[in-house]
Amino acid sequence: METIYYQLNPWWEGNLPDVGILREAYLRPLLDNRDRRQVEILLGSRRVGKTTLLRQLISELLASGINPHDICFLALDHPALSGTSITDHLKVFRTLFDHPRNRRLFLFLDEVQDSPAWEVELKSLYDTEQLKLYCTGSTSALLTRQGGKLTGRQITTTIFPLSFTEFIDFRGPRPKMAEDYRYERLAQDYLVTGGYPEEVLSPNPAYLANLLEDILARDLMRLFPIKKPAVLKALVRLVAASVGGRTSFNRLSSLLGISLDTAKEYVGYLEAAYLAASMGKWTTSHSERVYSQKKLYLWDMGIKTVCTGPGDEGARAENAVYLELLRRGIETGYYAESEREVDFVVGSVKTPLPVEVKMLDMLDPKDKRLSGLALFVRRFPATRRALVVTRTVQATIPYHGIELQAVPLWRFLLDAGRYLND
Repeated sequence: METIYYQLNPWWEGNLPDVGILREAYLRPLLDNRDRRQVEILLGSRRVGKTTLLRQLISELLASGINPHDICFLALDHPALSGTSITDHLKVFRTLFDHPRNRRLFLFLDEVQDSPAWEVELKSLYDTEQLKLYCTGSTSALLTRQGGKLTGRQITTTIFPLSFTEFIDFRGPRPKMAEDYRYERLAQDYLVTGGYPEEVLSPNPAYLANLLEDILARDLMRLFPIKKPAVLKALVRLVAASVGGRTSFNRLSSLLGISLDTAKEYVGYLEAAYLAASMGKWTTSHSERVYSQKKLYLWDMGIKTVCTGPGDEGARAENAVYLELLRRGIETGYYAESEREVDFVVGSVKTPLPVEVKMLDMLDPKDKRLSGLALFVRRFPATRRALVVTRTVQATIPYHGIELQAVPLWRFLLDAGRYLND
């Protein structure tokens, strides 16, 4: 067992961890808050880069002067470690380096859900030990399954697949802003490849297919009472084929031949594993928001490629915009009346911003594809501006008494905050 500890913690013998490409958007806030007591829980899909982020944190702590023997990393999904309690691992760590009880230590627990009774143990360690705890998990079920034991003791960070900015950095030197054609090509590549770090660095047709199988088998079928695994796989393909389209649980249950309750449960499982996300209607009516049709999106466009091939550019672009809103913590919903629709609406009724995603190369205010925006402006006269995310168009024009701003997808994904708050 001691050999495994040393293998997982090479800095104990003077070797630095492999840190890959830094993900500063997550790394900096975690480092800035290293002195807060709360347990840091990093959640995200399998292979999204959580383990690498822990190694990056460890590397930065070492660089800041923390004693290497005060940092312990445990891969709790390792066959030799998963059956041992976290408390017993900590005892071994303290024994190896003769740590006094009052010494503040840094404990990194990768895939914490694979340790028995982890919820109770983390609460106890938080309350009784001088520890800074960092944990990762591959399902959001961690938050519900711990049953409130860590209330007030945890800070949760969701780790997303690579943003477009990160995608560019992983692919190599960032092009100059004058080379807009290169950004356009990168955006098209991003829509097909997605943002799983290993796939971005070394594209492999089999990688994401195997990853999808792994998520379904390891993170879902062993955690939830799934009686029809083939239906779950069919649901993933159905979501991929209908990204951005309105649907209902009744429709899903009919298409898949399962009960309404099972359809709801299975969609919830996909959301728990960070495979899919649902978005409701933007409306002032609570009941309408609850009972209206949902839109389903994927957490990564590469999964869509696995399921449906590389086409359907418009749906992919809409999915990418949704992920950017989700990544920024911006609440949104779709607007629909009859057959006319607006992809996303952010803000309140007093200050709404409708956002349409249309892969256009020219902007015509009479284009029928913008009829949803025209209807929205009539229904909500407080609207002052609308945003259209396009393929190549960048322009601002008057439109039904408001300002219609068009921006290429790549520019929006690089600096969404600017266009959402302009």
